[in-house]
Amino acid sequence: MSLDDALALRARCDYRGALAALAHADDAESLVERSRLHEDFGDYDAAWVDAERSGNRVRMAGVASARRDPREVLRLLDGVEGDTAIAERAWALQDLANLDESEALLRTVTSDDARVRFTVLSALASALRARGRYDEAERAFRGVIAFAEERFGVDSIETAGALNGLGMVFKYAGRFDEGLVVYRRSLDILERAVGSSPDVASLYHNLGGLEHARRNFEDAEPYARRSVELRRERAGPDDPAVAEDEAAWAPILLALGRSEEAEAVLRHAIGVLEEALGEDHPEVAGAWNNLASALQKRGALDEAKEAYERALAAKERIVGAEHPSIAITLNNLGVNARKREQLVEAEAHYRRALEILDGRVEPDHPNRLLALGNYAKLLRSLGRDREAEELERRREEAAALGPRENTANPT
Repeated sequence: MSLDDALALRARCDYRGALAALAHADDAESLVERSRLHEDFGDYDAAWVDAERSGNRVRMAGVASARRDPREVLRLLDGVEGDTAIAERAWALQDLANLDESEALLRTVTSDDARVRFTVLSALASALRARGRYDEAERAFRGVIAFAEERFGVDSIETAGALNGLGMVFKYAGRFDEGLVVYRRSLDILERAVGSSPDVASLYHNLGGLEHARRNFEDAEPYARRSVELRRERAGPDDPAVAEDEAAWAPILLALGRSEEAEAVLRHAIGVLEEALGEDHPEVAGAWNNLASALQKRGALDEAKEAYERALAAKERIVGAEHPSIAITLNNLGVNARKREQLVEAEAHYRRALEILDGRVEPDHPNRLLALGNYAKLLRSLGRDREAEELERRREEAAALGPRENTANPT
């Protein structure tokens, strides 16, 4: 069968058929397409072999990107011109949390090629989400979904990826039911298309994160564990993507009382992520935040404070001082300060957390409710009952749950 046959099968979302059609390919163009298909199925070694045989450095960079090795992407693309190379370079910069440089590059792309346009539109939407501009990100991802459905098909891998992006926006904004719907649609597409691929693992990761965010820990743990298992089977224990899944699984273990297991998982994940992504990366900052929670759980309050502060400083350098993810760590620092009986410090952290969250997330977002409850509890302990009552009223307007002191962790 020919490359044209394979492309026609791919256009019908028959990825297995397309891969089979290229089983004996040896020309450069066919090797590039087969590499892309191997990547879709999560066989990165085979994808790399074909990309290397083709001599196409942009395709090699695509495999490195899928492996979550953004520095290798930038190395491979050094001196390479063209819109496809620019789009891949921009994704790598975004993966390294260099959002300004990434967006500037993306806006220089003029190609009408569907794959390139999809990459650019997806990356721009992801940048909006990373900046905490959730309303704009939602509109952008809806546009990406429409583009993917029209150009690649409603059951395409591209459509599934765009749905996953929208699900992440809903999760971070606290619109959990909507997030669950699009995550499940994305997962259904991917499982039918490519089976147990790394992208499927990502969906399990995200479903675990969504259930964790709304504090359904028993429901969250199987999803999170499955994402780790799928990636370990394919990539081994020291792959950066495995470490990211471990960093998301650990706080769920912690919430279920499995503290020692959570701490061990996090220490392993941090070592892998810092080596792969550097210290100033959102995944690393999130892992430090979660390790701090584990340390706090076993009473190591000073160690926990240092870990929270390390996470906060990294987040502020990465996304700025007003991003909603900053509020998560501020709330946790407030809990830590209260446990250390530093009540003035605790109040400052809670107040700043609420200032960041108000107007940026849904009123009933669990992190906002948590900060309101923790702050009210602190004010009660200080005898400032009138102020506490006002916070409690605000909380009750958003949710029927009573205030509780706890720590929250991003997943």
